[in-house]
Amino acid sequence: MKTFRTLRRLLTLSLLSCAAPVAAWAHPDIAITARLFFDVKAGRLTMIAESFAFDAAHSRRLLDLYDGNADGAFDAGEMAALGRSLAEDLEPLGYFTEMRQAGRALPLPAPAAFHATSQAGIVTITLGFRLDAPLDVTEGRTVELVLRDRDYTAAFRLTEATPVILRGGEGACGYRLQDRPDLAFFGGLVVPQAIVLSCR
Repeated sequence: MKTFRTLRRLLTLSLLSCAAPVAAWAHPDIAITARLFFDVKAGRLTMIAESFAFDAAHSRRLLDLYDGNADGAFDAGEMAALGRSLAEDLEPLGYFTEMRQAGRALPLPAPAAFHATSQAGIVTITLGFRLDAPLDVTEGRTVELVLRDRDYTAAFRLTEATPVILRGGEGACGYRLQDRPDLAFFGGLVVPQAIVLSCR
């Protein structure tokens, strides 16, 4: 069962059968709290990791589907099955990640690492992406990253406690969070937040 695909189909069917105004159904089916990790070496971005913590209801669905022995955790085999399913679902969606430098879209490669945990009923997955060509982020060459599901089946927000962790580039690299009303989607109702990374 493909969780994101199934929910997306159900949402589409419900919208087609509903004549209510947009505001009445403009809510996501999955809430995701995200944290980003950036690895920087000598002013070049080499790796990105994304940690997604799902809401309790979707976490329950994932456990029901992939926690075969119902012990509330994922063993190696269960984690591998979950990772394969999510990769198949999310690869066509760009892993919900839009990255740009100087206005040029930069697609993520396939994940080089995957991990999943379950704690207090919340499933958190981590995807690691090793960039094929490290990106120079010095001297104003900023990289912007936006997490969003344009169909709004999933809603993203950055965790309030340390939303971004930088590894490497100590003292020379930093980030800022920036609302992007110019990238508003879902009928203009949702304004995404961008993470902007740069180094001196």
